[in-house]
Amino acid sequence: MDEHTPIDVPIRLEEWDRHDRINEVDTIVVDIRPILDATDCDHLPAPDEWDADFIAEEAQRLGLLRLWNGPFTVELPECGEYPAYIEWRGTHKVVEGAKERFRALARDEILSRIERTQAELDRLVAEYKAA
Repeated sequence: MDEHTPIDVPIRLEEWDRHDRINEVDTIVVDIRPILDATDCDHLPAPDEWDADFIAEEAQRLGLLRLWNGPFTVELPECGEYPAYIEWRGTHKVVEGAKERFRALARDEILSRIERTQAELDRLVAEYKAA
């Protein structure tokens, strides 16, 4: 394990059915390394923990995971790299430059979304004017 090893975690997107059961809609594997590196070492979930919602929420915010209004499950126990990452972080409490890389990733995603939205608005205005 080093500072460049990806941490690929499956995130299961789910929906409720009419019988109060949860059905899987999709599973997306996300490299959550930027999120983990920017998280304080003392706040990282245990490798066998299923309650790691902040990971999916940050992945959505960064654009690594599509926006999802329904329930989801972060399958940390299914990630073979995560226990090694926890051990590595035990000796590297602070990952140098992690917060800056995390912010840059978020900024880049936001700028990309603004550009796509502006292009869509320009297209709609052109259609409106042509009509």
